[in-house]
Amino acid sequence: MDTTRARSAATTHPGLGHWRWQRVTAILMLPLILWTLWMMRSLDAGSYLSARSWIQGLGPMTALIILLPVSYLHGALGLQVIIEDYLSPSVQRGLIWTVRFAAVVLTVASLWAILSVASA
Repeated sequence: MDTTRARSAATTHPGLGHWRWQRVTAILMLPLILWTLWMMRSLDAGSYLSARSWIQGLGPMTALIILLPVSYLHGALGLQVIIEDYLSPSVQRGLIWTVRFAAVVLTVASLWAILSVASA
């Protein structure tokens, strides 16, 4: 097999897109998590007003709006791999759709919560 065909086969592998998305979401999450934790250290522990005023800032709100959906996507991708690797095919499809549905619901709920707190 020549190298062109080998390279072509490697780039069209069905799991490659999934693998790439896992890496992209991990790379996106790392600086956002570190920045968010660094910024949250200045909050008063247990103070809703302090958290609300922090979330109302453009930087923290934007970071959370990006971080939470990316985190849920990353988690759903990871759970899908676990489901596909360790569970029987008869339960895979339903469970994968359940995980995806939960990720969408959590994303919508998180975005709604962030925007509600930010607009309060």
